[in-house]
Amino acid sequence: MTSRRPQRKIPFKPLSCFSGGVFLALAIFIIGMPCHAQQATPHEIKVPYAMNWGDTIDKAREMINAVKAQETGVSEKAPGRVVLESTGLGVGDPLLKKSLFTFKDGALIEVELQYGDSSWDAEKTLDFFDRTRRRIDERYGPGTLMVNKVKEHPSGENIPKEMTYTLIIYQWSQPAAALELNFYHLEDNEKSFRLVSLHYKAP
Repeated sequence: MTSRRPQRKIPFKPLSCFSGGVFLALAIFIIGMPCHAQQATPHEIKVPYAMNWGDTIDKAREMINAVKAQETGVSEKAPGRVVLESTGLGVGDPLLKKSLFTFKDGALIEVELQYGDSSWDAEKTLDFFDRTRRRIDERYGPGTLMVNKVKEHPSGENIPKEMTYTLIIYQWSQPAAALELNFYHLEDNEKSFRLVSLHYKAP
């Protein structure tokens, strides 16, 4: 009697950590890879608009003019500390309202990007903040919660008793740059102000 050759079993590698569209988009890259593969190295945090730390205010103006954006103001916040404001740099991103470049003794040390939508309420603004945080986590690794103040009363004289503010800050830090994501919400009975901002800072 002819013996039957035992059927070779193909080991099964679970792909439960991938689902839906993510699985379809990445299937070609993950065939044969187990889910416990080591996480990819975080991307490098770079200065926005292809600028570099130490660039001059003239270099920032050249960049703004080159993309047909607008310089909207320059102010000296402290001795030797100048802030250049601009709009129109959010090509393809209508939520970017303003870009601010901070120079210390003539050298670029910070770029702030301010986001918002006049139609958003507090819930939608906080949702945008949270989605942005998750996207940054995916690119640079988990951020660190630096500030978590919720509905606190501002200090100072002549501040209405009903006025409160919320400030949440996450930070991602690398040797060449740091990135902070801020959520700020100020409100009282008569008005409300909300802002989500990214702050790229020189080390």
